[in-house]
Amino acid sequence: MTHLIATLLSMLLAGPTNPDPIAGVWKGSITTPGGGIEVLVHITPTGPNTWTGSIDTPSQHSFGIPLSSVQFDEGELIVECDVTKGTWTARLEDGNQELRGTWTQRGGSLPLNCSRMPTPPPIPSTLARELIGIWEGTLDVGAVQLRLVIGVQRNSPTTVAGYMVSPDQSPEQIPIGRVDWVSDRTVRILIGSIAASFDAALSPSNDTLTGTFTQGGAPFELSLSRVEKPTTAHRPQEPTPPFPYQVEEVTYRNEPGDVTLAGTLTTPEGAGPFPAAILITGSGGQDRNEEIFQHKPFWVIADHLTRRGIAVLRVDDRGIGGSSAGPAPGTATSFDFAGDVEAGIAFLAKRPDIGPVGLIGHSEGGIIAPIVAERDANVAFIVLMAGTGVRGDVLLTSQSELLMRAMGSDEEEIAASRRTQRALFDVVLNESLSSDEAEIQLRAIIKADPEFAKASEEEQRTGMEQALAQLTSPWMRTFVRHDPSPILAKVTCPVLAINGELDLQVPVKQNLDAIAAALKKGGNPDWTVRAFPGLNHLFQHSETGLVSEYGQIEETISEEVLDFIADWIAVRFLGEARPVTRPLKAG
Repeated sequence: MTHLIATLLSMLLAGPTNPDPIAGVWKGSITTPGGGIEVLVHITPTGPNTWTGSIDTPSQHSFGIPLSSVQFDEGELIVECDVTKGTWTARLEDGNQELRGTWTQRGGSLPLNCSRMPTPPPIPSTLARELIGIWEGTLDVGAVQLRLVIGVQRNSPTTVAGYMVSPDQSPEQIPIGRVDWVSDRTVRILIGSIAASFDAALSPSNDTLTGTFTQGGAPFELSLSRVEKPTTAHRPQEPTPPFPYQVEEVTYRNEPGDVTLAGTLTTPEGAGPFPAAILITGSGGQDRNEEIFQHKPFWVIADHLTRRGIAVLRVDDRGIGGSSAGPAPGTATSFDFAGDVEAGIAFLAKRPDIGPVGLIGHSEGGIIAPIVAERDANVAFIVLMAGTGVRGDVLLTSQSELLMRAMGSDEEEIAASRRTQRALFDVVLNESLSSDEAEIQLRAIIKADPEFAKASEEEQRTGMEQALAQLTSPWMRTFVRHDPSPILAKVTCPVLAINGELDLQVPVKQNLDAIAAALKKGGNPDWTVRAFPGLNHLFQHSETGLVSEYGQIEETISEEVLDFIADWIAVRFLGEARPVTRPLKAG
């Protein structure tokens, strides 16, 4: 018995016989032209020979950026981070205390050697328990106020997990990557996939989290209150059952793009075949309802059209909801999204209850629809809702000018911003420049901007990296360089282009005039353009057109617009008599 106790005691004192060689926190530094960037890599085992993790760059106010892949074999570590498009390859050395290797990002490689750090203390179990619940508040970002909801759940006695959702932007729940204990009753909640963190102190009464929310280096004061469930906005147009039509959840493949797409198909009662419309969302990842500020405009459009005898397919963007992200997340362009739409057309073509298929695109969707229609002669019609008719750089410059003026900026500020944007876009438009040459020129232009000079050193460093990432992204390069007019001139199917006169994101006259000119030049025999007074980018009745109004307005989309679209389609594909005409331009 004594021998057995001694054996067990020696085993306990010796510790585990096969400790995980890479689990823990690793600290190093990357030297860039802008200076050194401290890097902390957190690696956590999830099972035998499997790991997860995250990266912190404190000087950039970036914490908990999730690692998309962690592989370790025969002393070599390969870490991939989809958010930053970076890869770290390193060798484990010095008795498992050093990881020496190279960080590769945007085509460049820099040394990154990290040393093992002490494991940080866990969250006290009492505090971890008190954090559990749903927390809600409003984030004031100047131009708009956004509600935030954070849900915290128990993960272990000293760790918590959960999600964050910004209901005014999207219903998507963004996972919390880590929750670190800072001190006393303060924690740092990390939502690394969107480069956000919340340093929050829990009140003595356990009903308030107060602190600083930081995203992209920009700090905002934030207070969240404990709630039983998140509040919901009044949206009277949101459809409710029972529905006088069929609702079907569908999935299909875009094989060339290696993407699985998920959506909802609504079809009228009866055997059909019915004319159908595929709805195409605007820029940024959006769900099938194009939900924003708890408005679901695509759901409202689908309901309205299906009640009029038109089938509607609305689909989650790649990487959102039920749709897969594809082999290279974050690199898709408008032309890749056009491939997703073409897959939807092919899916509907196989169904006996579906007849002619058209496209309805909002904002960027109004760019994508003509691309598809020009490539596929079987597209029956396209409806462009706040679609663009001018090249991307022209649109973005006009958009910025309108928004700044509506928010009270003086003409000198607007002119300075316009000069900087013009210089930046000229670099992006220059296809003769290598990526390195373009980055050097972009850095110089950003540094010369008067607003950049007013920022702190940390804000400059963070702002510079964010601006470069955006300006050099495949989507932005494609958008800035794309001119819709030549493609519109080749579209031969019926076209309806509409916009709100208070649209500050897609200026109405500039774009409707350009669309009309392109269709007329191409000899399209059936086109209509219409500007609706008093409507904004979402086709809501609005006072100013500013984004800050979107969530305050209960109306999701004007009934006049819904009727106009339905009438226009019904006259051409359901044999209905032409309705009483309203003021419009037509070809």
